[in-house]
Amino acid sequence: MKYPDIISAVSKELDIPREVVDLAYKSYWKFIKQTIQELPLKEDINEEEFSKLRTNFNVPSLGKMVCTYDRMMGVKKRYNYIKKLREDVKG
Repeated sequence: MKYPDIISAVSKELDIPREVVDLAYKSYWKFIKQTIQELPLKEDINEEEFSKLRTNFNVPSLGKMVCTYDRMMGVKKRYNYIKKLREDVKG
């Protein structure tokens, strides 16, 4: 089933306009995206500060999207390593 079909089906089931269903769905994902973008993950934060952040979202039917401190540190190290390799190739 494609997105427009799903929006139509939900609209009919709940008896609300398609535009409202579409807006609600897009707002849901926009909130998650904005919340993740606002996290200070590019800064150097310690594990205690990281644990105070909201770094997971439970999405029904998809599961939990989560970022652990260890995963964040691993991604940062990998990014810095790749960045160094690119600089070495250019320089």
